[in-house]
Amino acid sequence: RKTNAELSFCVLSLVQKPVSNNYNTKSGNLVMYKRKLQALNFHHPESFDANNEKEFRTLVVWLEDQKIRHYTVDDRAGLRDVDSAAWQDSLSQFLRDLNCPIEFRKHLSVLDWLLGYAIRLEYGDNVEKYQRVVQLTEQAQQADEPAANQAVIDPDSAEFKAGVSTLAKLLDLPQHSDHAYLFRAVRRLIEDRLSTRALQQAALVGGKKEESFALTKTELGFDTGDMALNEAAKILRLLHISELRHLQTNINQIIVAVQALTANPKTDQRLGKVGR
Repeated sequence: RKTNAELSFCVLSLVQKPVSNNYNTKSGNLVMYKRKLQALNFHHPESFDANNEKEFRTLVVWLEDQKIRHYTVDDRAGLRDVDSAAWQDSLSQFLRDLNCPIEFRKHLSVLDWLLGYAIRLEYGDNVEKYQRVVQLTEQAQQADEPAANQAVIDPDSAEFKAGVSTLAKLLDLPQHSDHAYLFRAVRRLIEDRLSTRALQQAALVGGKKEESFALTKTELGFDTGDMALNEAAKILRLLHISELRHLQTNINQIIVAVQALTANPKTDQRLGKVGR
């Protein structure tokens, strides 16, 4: 398996393949060169026209000045004189010095090769930077992709409904026609009774088992005139009492923690004072 660096080098090598000189429409040139020019931070990649002789010469000079830098500044004078009649000779010599396999008159192929050559140099000067970009991109893709072993659950499937019903039976919960409502009840019971926090709280009170009692033996304290409403009111009242008990338990724990700090003073005889 190739490393990221090797794969990146292979991609950069591919862009050095010459293109056909018959590919000479303006829209085609934009598509072919835009990404490479953007990768090199060229100032106007969208409007560049490779068929324009002046723009072609200007880009060759820019590549040598900013990216390739094969010549010294003084030796670039021939290339920089883009209006000279001898500019083609300077281009030919420049390509020979770079060991370019493309004949200098095939401007589109030459330009494609020069862009690929410049990108390879740019990558070589900043290998660690681009490797980090590849790593960050891969990490982002892995974060976006669901895990291979993560099951996709359809809450409306028959299997899901059967599973919720089975859980409710195991937890001694009454069945309900709405499986979503029943699932919320299962979740609530697990959080209140079987979660890590619930088990820790149970250990604090000595692991005493809660007593159960029949709802019919519970006094409501008033009568609504409807048996169903009376039963519902009893349930709401018991839930409220349960929440108050949890609140009182939390308050007691806070009091105990504070007393552990304030009710156990230490005496420092050297200072002649009592307390912390």
